[in-house]
Amino acid sequence: MPQLKSVKFLTEICMDFILENQDFYCKRYTPRDSTDGVDALDSDEPAVNSFDHLPTELIEELIRRLRVKEARVFRRYKITPFLTLLMTPRLRTLDLTLIFESAGNDISDILHLASIRSLNLETLLLDITTRRYVGDFYFIPKFRKLRILDISFCQAGDDCLNLIGKHCLELRELLVQLGQVTDDGIRKLCVVGKCKSICKLDLARCSKITTKGIQMALDNLPQLSVLCHESLLECLAEIAQSAIDQKLSLPKYSLSALYILHDTIYKTGSLRQSVLLCPNVTEVYLSMWREGLKDTDLLSLLSLEKLYTIEITHAAVIESSLVRTFRFDRDLSFEGVVPLLKNFGYSLKSLKFGHLFVVDIPVIIELCPNLESLFFDRCKSTQSTRTEVKRPRLQKLKKLILRRCHAISLDNLLTLLSSPSLSHIIISTCDILTENVLQRVVNLHGFRNLEYLHLSNCNSLTKNWIDFFLKECNPMREITVFTNLTYGITREDIFDWNNNAFWIKKNWQFNFIYKRILKNVYLGEQVWGRIGEITDL
Repeated sequence: MPQLKSVKFLTEICMDFILENQDFYCKRYTPRDSTDGVDALDSDEPAVNSFDHLPTELIEELIRRLRVKEARVFRRYKITPFLTLLMTPRLRTLDLTLIFESAGNDISDILHLASIRSLNLETLLLDITTRRYVGDFYFIPKFRKLRILDISFCQAGDDCLNLIGKHCLELRELLVQLGQVTDDGIRKLCVVGKCKSICKLDLARCSKITTKGIQMALDNLPQLSVLCHESLLECLAEIAQSAIDQKLSLPKYSLSALYILHDTIYKTGSLRQSVLLCPNVTEVYLSMWREGLKDTDLLSLLSLEKLYTIEITHAAVIESSLVRTFRFDRDLSFEGVVPLLKNFGYSLKSLKFGHLFVVDIPVIIELCPNLESLFFDRCKSTQSTRTEVKRPRLQKLKKLILRRCHAISLDNLLTLLSSPSLSHIIISTCDILTENVLQRVVNLHGFRNLEYLHLSNCNSLTKNWIDFFLKECNPMREITVFTNLTYGITREDIFDWNNNAFWIKKNWQFNFIYKRILKNVYLGEQVWGRIGEITDL
């Protein structure tokens, strides 16, 4: 049965009270008159702010709950004055992503206060909603203990990387997507700079960086396991070819994940040369949207010792930017992946195919019996004759995602859903998911391990079958339904679920979410006097 909500701990009751009475605490701890230009909250004097005494775990849980409480449309968050009280010396994580852009001055104030009071910060996350308020990244030198820094979409330049290289010597992850950094910025970061312990460096869409900058990162970051940039393959191929031409031994890099990004311009043979330099790769993510990569290139991956993750998104070539027509690259096919499945199938834990791949699901099941996660996006299914008779199941499969797979066969859908360990199912735009299909699966294993079910535009399902998952015999934690309310699940059904909400009365630890374009509606928590009000969300 779904887990019952336990009696709230005293700490939870206190946190709920605090968040419901933010104004009280803001007034109580209003900064004193400034002394020498420094406000009370900017001061290190003891007992100015009682929240200073809370341990890190409670401070960060308060901030997490505050973000949830202040969520708005598009899951963006509003900054409240109360957040300034939580900028304490014990704060370790500050997430300023998905903030309403109208909160500009508040964002600047939070960063300023954190740079004075939260000097032990280890994780700082910024994004496009905060980029106008970070200024020249003046706060970077204050956070000398940073381990994770995300300044993606903030237009960070070489000066920012220079500050990081001088002051953030403990940094482990740096994300600078769509930045303005150049090769000189990489030099200031980790060549003349002292930032040598980075394990993950994301430079995706930093168009000013060349292969020279990529090589500097590879040569000066000995613990680097993930490096994302469109020129990575080209750089690795150049290094390998240079060593071969000079009859030198090939250098070895510590990369454990290999990313080929959307805008990578692939040159024949560069994947083979790259793999020679990165023998420790266990995860491969191919998301190219340009032509070039062929089935024969994938054979280069066979030289790796093992693979745990393979994700391949099919190439789509834009033929005309005016009318937005697409031509799909057919040089990369499921047949080209089969040799990898034969070689690494028993070790594979996660597999993803996207964008009009024609996949043979029985072959995947036969060759990859230990899969725990399987993801198909806009895929069609076929079946080879040799796999028609026997249909084994993926006994260890826990997560199944099927997005816009209109052409998947009924038999293949049944086979995938028959995996008894499934705990997380996401299915969208799949009209063959019917009550008959679910009944056949229930007869096999009853979804006895299913905890999360997300259904989007599965128009053949009705309220009766969603109700099946609301029984006490199921361990369900969350159901999310996205529907146009025209077919299958109706407006009346949503109204009925919300008003009856027996899971709340029974104190289940469970959420039933009616997903809208702009927000998530938690059923059982709405006040609708009439069915027509549902359209007003």
